[in-house]
Amino acid sequence: MNILFTTINKKACTTELQKKLWNGAEQYMKDQVRRKLQSLTSYIGNVNVSILIDMNKGFATVLKNNLSEEQFLIAQRMLRNKI
Repeated sequence: MNILFTTINKKACTTELQKKLWNGAEQYMKDQVRRKLQSLTSYIGNVNVSILIDMNKGFATVLKNNLSEEQFLIAQRMLRNKI
């Protein structure tokens, strides 16, 4: 399974420390999503899953894209139940 990330509402940073903090927070969120969805392949097969990360709210969402309705619902439940 490939997880494709899109990040929105990432704050503009003026100092190196702010950049490191935001990049660290973004990477942490991506790692959490990967960890939570690693068992998803056995349920929905080897597909591309697109994840939208809203950095303003600290919230990850599954995007439907090319997933079937059933695959989308399973991915959404896995993400919600475990984060």
